[in-house]
Amino acid sequence: MVQVNIVVREIGKLKPDFSLDFELPEVPAVGSYISILRPDTPEPYGEDLVVRKVWWRIKHPETKGLDAAPAKIGSFHEIFVECNQAAGPYSSDNWLSLLDSAKKRGVEIEEFQVSRLSVPESEFHKEHDMERPDDLSDSDARVEPDAARDPN
Repeated sequence: MVQVNIVVREIGKLKPDFSLDFELPEVPAVGSYISILRPDTPEPYGEDLVVRKVWWRIKHPETKGLDAAPAKIGSFHEIFVECNQAAGPYSSDNWLSLLDSAKKRGVEIEEFQVSRLSVPESEFHKEHDMERPDDLSDSDARVEPDAARDPN
């Protein structure tokens, strides 16, 4: 596992809006899609991002340009993964509302280029609440991402 700091840029800008630390199996590549799930939003909905830059920060004990014998070895310090906010098939209603406000100001918002069934969070809950008895717990109401995929 590698620790990375996901830096979410302000919509339409390079300036950081917020950042979160994660342990991931690998460093996300430029162009990768990331969906952040948080405890205040029901699964599978969350905040969708597209990786734009990966910034490796490394450190080295040598203070001069040439390495003296014995060779000194540098080490890893931290990794920043800079992301733009985007709209995806599992974007939460709050996330989409934020992106829609930016669109109205003329900011271009990237959308995930994926083939998935996309049901807005608010519609999912309306339909799901009608189908489930009141005695089911919230954990029984979850939809896993694979279950929401378009079969075509």
